[in-house]
Amino acid sequence: MATVDFEARQLLKAYRKGLISDELFESQMKELNNGYKGYAYNGTNHATESEMVMHLLDEFRCGENFAAEYLNKWIEVSDQACVKGGLRVVQQREAYHAQILEARLRELGGVPQCTVPQTRREKELPFYASSDKKDAEKLMSIASRISDPAAALKPLTDAIAQIQEDQQSKELLRSLVDDEMSSVKWLLEACQTLNAPKAA
Repeated sequence: MATVDFEARQLLKAYRKGLISDELFESQMKELNNGYKGYAYNGTNHATESEMVMHLLDEFRCGENFAAEYLNKWIEVSDQACVKGGLRVVQQREAYHAQILEARLRELGGVPQCTVPQTRREKELPFYASSDKKDAEKLMSIASRISDPAAALKPLTDAIAQIQEDQQSKELLRSLVDDEMSSVKWLLEACQTLNAPKAA
């Protein structure tokens, strides 16, 4: 990005001094912008690393906060002691992640803005809070969405790989991704255990 900024400044200087025509200036700027993709997270492009990091922190915080909320409801109605024990750990992790992500967002001058869409809340909260739905079914629902943990976390890991300047946020996020991998691994193993075909 620094190279693009430098080249744009040089072009602007030449244009202001009358060394290049309007047409040449315009075409050169277009060429520069086409060659530079900016920073991207989850399908959204950002002009600066800082903008992308704040977007990432806010969206990640939002998702973790919602996960902590529905996991809490699930724990209350869990029908398997072994699942309830693991869920408590995962729920605490998600709640902690939401707190630390919000703290970092605020340190950078951001304000939490992301909210979970109402349609998702209305679909998922009652499902996980239901005592009619068994742990095996709830685990199967999660496993169907994250059968490939690396692919599920790819938007995050791709964005983290782009961070060069904000090393504090980068390492914070890398650590949280490791936590997420542990949670996903446990959820998938629990799902496999509870949904394994019963021996005759």
